[in-house]
Parts: sequence; C-alpha cells; structure tokens
Amino acid sequence: MEDNNTMTYTQAVEELEQLVQRMQDPQCSIDNLTDYTKRAKELLGICRTKLTAADQQLQQILATLHPQG
Repeated sequence: MEDNNTMTYTQAVEELEQLVQRMQDPQCSIDNLTDYTKRAKELLGICRTKLTAADQQLQQILATLHPQG
C-alpha cells in the first residue's frame, strides 16, 4: 500500500478498482468488507484532492492565457 502523500491519482484509481473486485467476490468476509470500505474512502479522498488541485492549476493557467478585463 502506497503512502497517501506520494500516491498518484492513477495509483489511487487502480487500487480502488482492485478493492471493488475484492468486495464483489462472494467469498469476501464482512471484516474484509469493512476494511476495504475504509480504504476506498481514503482513496476517494486522495482522488478528490488531486482532482481539485489539478482543476485549480488549470484555472490559473487558463487565466494567464485569457486575462479578463
């Protein structure tokens, strides 16, 4: 498991996809389901943070290309 501070968006999405597969397995225990859900919430937070940061950077770049005023 990657450190949340160094994990890329792509890595977080890949881990989320793996978790979904594990959660859909009929053999998945309730204990594992709880752990997987907690980790999925962390990963979604990482994705949200990365997407928000990327959006802000893009807005700044676009603002310099098309100054308003």
